[in-house]
Amino acid sequence: MVIVNSSPIITLAKINRLGLLHKLYGSVIISEQVYEEIMSKPAYTEAISIKQAVEDGKWLKVQKSGRIDGVLGIGESSSIGLASKLKQPLIIDDRKAAFIAGTFGIECHGTLYVVLEALKKRIIKNRKEAIEVVNQLIGNNLYLSAETLSEFYPMLNKIKIP
Repeated sequence: MVIVNSSPIITLAKINRLGLLHKLYGSVIISEQVYEEIMSKPAYTEAISIKQAVEDGKWLKVQKSGRIDGVLGIGESSSIGLASKLKQPLIIDDRKAAFIAGTFGIECHGTLYVVLEALKKRIIKNRKEAIEVVNQLIGNNLYLSAETLSEFYPMLNKIKIP
C-alpha cells in the first residue's frame, strides 16, 4: 500500500501510466483533498482516468485525512497526514513537503522512484522505455530539477536488466 499526492498521480494518469502504481503497490490511497483537487477539472483526461479507477473500487481508494499544520498546501498537508495516520510510504514530488514528511518519520519517494521501481520489476521493460516515460512526464508538466535528473540517470544505469 502507498499514499500518493496529486502531482505524481495526475502526471502518471496524463501519460496513461496510472497502472504503474497499481502494479507496484497493489493498493493506492489518496486523500479526499487530493481527489477534490483532481476533480476540480472533471473533463481532463487524467481526472476521468482517476475517477474511473476510484469508482471501480479495486485498487485506488479515497480516504478522509487530517491535515498537518504548517506552510504546505492542502493536498500535500493531507497526504502527509494520511501517510502518518496509516504508517505507509508517500509518493510526493515536492521537496519541501517530502522534507517535512520525513520529520514525521514518513518514507517518501517521488515519481521518478516509481519509474525506477517499475523498471526493476520489469513492469517497464527496459531503460529506453523508462527514459521515454520520464520524457513524457516532463512533457506533461512534471517539474524535475537538473539535480533530480542528474541523480536519476546514474540510478537508472545501475539497474541490472537481463
